[in-house]
Order: sequence, then structure tokens, then C-alpha cells
Amino acid sequence: MTAVIVTCNRLAMLKTVLDHTLAQKFSAVVVVNNASQDGTQNWLETQTDPRLHCLHETVNSGGAGGFARGMEYAAHHTDCEWMVCFDDDAWPQPDALSVFQSLPLPPAVGGVAAAVYFPGGAVCDMNRPGLNPFTSGRGLLRLLKSRKPTFAIDPSSYRQSKPLPVDYASFVGFFVRSDLVRGPLGLPQTDLFIYADDTLYAWKLRCLGRKILFVPAVRFNHDCKTTVSFARNRWKIYYIVRNRILFYKKIAGGLFLPFAPLLLLSILKLYWKNRTVPHIRALMLAGLRDGFRNDTSRKHPSIVTLAGES
Repeated sequence: MTAVIVTCNRLAMLKTVLDHTLAQKFSAVVVVNNASQDGTQNWLETQTDPRLHCLHETVNSGGAGGFARGMEYAAHHTDCEWMVCFDDDAWPQPDALSVFQSLPLPPAVGGVAAAVYFPGGAVCDMNRPGLNPFTSGRGLLRLLKSRKPTFAIDPSSYRQSKPLPVDYASFVGFFVRSDLVRGPLGLPQTDLFIYADDTLYAWKLRCLGRKILFVPAVRFNHDCKTTVSFARNRWKIYYIVRNRILFYKKIAGGLFLPFAPLLLLSILKLYWKNRTVPHIRALMLAGLRDGFRNDTSRKHPSIVTLAGES
């Protein structure tokens, strides 16, 4: 089993993550240093655990590019049947690896999603796996009538013992077979930069006919904030809007057009909540245009400039 971790300018947190990770019997731990400028490279170069493989990037390619780089390396340069991805503020609970290795997983299962919690024990909502509600018009209507704000599985699922099939998951505690990464699944879509690169990757796995299981007994911690702040890094607004559209276009298929007004309403709510953020209108309009055009060619530096943060 190889762990793949992407980090950028969070050295203190990375130290905690590696303490927890290296305490378990991973055969290799790949750390992608996404052009950190806080001493991460110097510190990593002092580490002596032979399982560590540190990749130091000169350009920050976002979570999408970082995981693509790390997963490619893990698939071709470490001897593993499975790999597991997580951020530099997340880590496996002490028995996570042993529980995973005890699972009877048939070849039809291509991915496993862990149960992710805040350090205090609450379910981490942003990492809840989800089910595709667009499998039929009737199923979508039932979901809309329920007025649930998300397509993620219910938190009560975390209390069950039996694995639950899901359609997408996040890159915090996401296990995937290495032969699929080397073969038909390939790597995450790097031009997404951040947001939805993980859910789209998991959905691609489902489209290949492989199953993804949510296993409540495999637990991770995620020491993150509950909401995204745009006080800094206003450029994130663009990616949230564009990639949200791209994600729903993929999973909704022919039902995307009937669903689009609801999606636009959610984006409007995001705008209204953050309407005082400088440059938000330009960022959202660019995200809307590129999302509906399936255009991921806009380069990250130009998005940062659009946000007035260059």
C-alpha cells in the first residue's frame, strides 16, 4: 500500500500528517511538494525513513496536478496493489490501514472511500461520498422533493458496519487500484487545478464499470476548516464555479439542462453570500462561461490576475 500526499506551504501540518502516516505499515509514502516556500523541501530532505519518496515541484499545479504527479509516481515506482490519496491536513486513524487490508475486495471493486471525521469526532461534510441522483428522472424528482442540500450520503451511513456502494468521493482517504491508474482510469484531470478533480476522477472509475465502496470502518481525520474563506485566495471562486458546472454536466448527462436552473441558483447564492469580495463578479462570470463551454484552457496565473491577486 502506497500513500500519496500533496502539500503546499503547510509544513507544521505536514509534520503531523507524516507522524500519523509513517506510524502505520505503508510500504511507501509519496509526498508531492507543490512548490512550497515555507521550508518544506529543506525539512523533507532531512527525513530518513526509507519509505518516503519526496517529489519537489517548481510550479504549484494545484491539488489536481499534485495528485496526478504523485499517483503516476506511485503507480510506476512503488510496488503496490493499492494506493490511497489524502491532503496535507488529513491522516489515517491508527487502525485504518489494517482494517482496509482485512477487507475482502473482489476485482470488481476499483475504489474504496474512507469515513472522514474532524479531529473532534464529527463527520467531515465536505468529504462525504455521494450517490448520483441522475440515474433516472424519477429518482431526481424524489431527491428534489426531499429538499436535501446535497447529494452526499446521509451521516447515519457512518454508523453502519456494512460497506455502501457510492458513485463519487473526495481525495481524503480515497483508495484506488494501482493497475487501474496505470491502465484505463489513468490520472486525475490536471487542468481542473482544484475542486472536483477528485469527484470527477471517482465518477470516471464508476463509468468504467468498477464499484466504489464507502467503508465506515476505515477512518481518516481531516483537520480543516468547515467553510472556504475568500479573504485570501479569491481566485478559488473561479474554480468552484467552473468545476461545479463541469462535474454536474458529467454526472447528469441528458438531465443536465433540466437541472441547470437549480445549479445556477446555487451559484447565485454563493455570489450573494460573498458579494463584498473584490472581483467576485468577474471571477464568477468567467467561471460560468468556461464551465458551460467545457473550457479548461484558462491558465492559473491569468485567474490570479483576474482576482486582483497577482
